[in-house]
Amino acid sequence: MRALIVDDEPLVRSELVYVLGTVADDVEIAEAGDAVEALAALAAQPYDVVFLDINLPGLSGLEATKVINAMPAAPQVVFVTAHDTHAVDAFELAAADYVVKPVSQERLARTIERLRASRGAVARDAGKPLSRVALEDGERTRLVKIAEIRYVQANGHVVTARLFDGELRWKGALADAAGRLEPAGFLRVHRAYLVNPERVTEVEPYFGGTYLLRVDDKQRSEVPVSRGYLPAVRRALGL
Repeated sequence: MRALIVDDEPLVRSELVYVLGTVADDVEIAEAGDAVEALAALAAQPYDVVFLDINLPGLSGLEATKVINAMPAAPQVVFVTAHDTHAVDAFELAAADYVVKPVSQERLARTIERLRASRGAVARDAGKPLSRVALEDGERTRLVKIAEIRYVQANGHVVTARLFDGELRWKGALADAAGRLEPAGFLRVHRAYLVNPERVTEVEPYFGGTYLLRVDDKQRSEVPVSRGYLPAVRRALGL
């Protein structure tokens, strides 16, 4: 795995290089002091993952990620920041993870495990339809049929999948859920929601010309639709 660490503070970069080396000694690490330098490095040679600060001078980490995502064979992006206020924005940009400084060995080890699992899943499942996903149920992991999921919601760092009676924790970010569930027909309806259109039973007008979607779980839960996703929702539901 080739990693690029991007932070304008040399001490922070050095600490992250050290911690990364302790949890993944097979990772080849390069550094960049700002987003422009990082984009030049990415254009020059491929990387598997970019550990990216958000508050960078000039081009921010969020702005740089929009450029990174448009690159051929774009690397995964892990945001490493001192603040947790941009988590939803980060996952909206398909971030693989969002880590708050100071970064511990345990936390970074989980990130590396997630990155490796994601790469393995892509290699393993290429061209193969997905029918079940692994969801966390406390100390257990349950394999759940995708058709049983009503919607997936991101609330800060926590992503949950709503079933008929209750919800389970999604192992990863909302962007990861979108990558796995959208090919199975799930619909992005809001920056924080994916919905299974086969489970939508009612559509109600909502504030500002948007909708509330009611699904067929036990509580008949409502899922908001934001204005940016209205055209896609109307097409998918024939509205």
